[in-house]
Amino acid sequence: MNLDKYLLFMAITSVFLLSPGPSVMLSINNGVQHGIKRSSIAVCGNVTAFQLLIILSSLGLVAALTASSEIFSALKILGALYLIYLGVKIWRSPITLKQKEVSPKDHSSNNLTLFRQAFLVTSSNPKALVYVSALIPQFIDTQQALTPQVITLGLISAAVQFVIFMSYAIIGSKSRRWFENPMKFKLFNKFSGVTFIGFGIGLGLSENKI
Repeated sequence: MNLDKYLLFMAITSVFLLSPGPSVMLSINNGVQHGIKRSSIAVCGNVTAFQLLIILSSLGLVAALTASSEIFSALKILGALYLIYLGVKIWRSPITLKQKEVSPKDHSSNNLTLFRQAFLVTSSNPKALVYVSALIPQFIDTQQALTPQVITLGLISAAVQFVIFMSYAIIGSKSRRWFENPMKFKLFNKFSGVTFIGFGIGLGLSENKI
């Protein structure tokens, strides 16, 4: 595949990842709640999930999943339920930005939670499944070795996704001072929670695959 196609893939992926959605909202929320450093751990969860989808797409598994209406519906419902659960959890989260003293073990556990949340939000999003299954085959040259092409597309998408989601996290982190007021932070939690619940309900009620 030539350079022009790689640049086109980068442009299309950038537009897709920049569009508002659960992963973008989670990045902003993590930036506000946890700061830039810990948000980067969550972003790695998003990136890992997206890379997994790319690998599965190259193997034809994602296309098989999205082609089965029963399996796709089940994935959609599971994704919707998880977004609603995450929304309720954020709604009920503590109204404070102060850092508590935690042990290394608890800190590692919290980091794992951030990674897992982001991984699940991306991997359970049917829109991401359909996007990857529709896009990746368009940029694969069947006359050339598959592995180098998948690795290249994966690295491009990983770099683009990390930069975009970290940018959203940085925006959230830079807004932390505004949320030092408990009432404002409470409103932010409620807004974030309702947004995720809205994403979940919208996903569960959607009839098409895009």
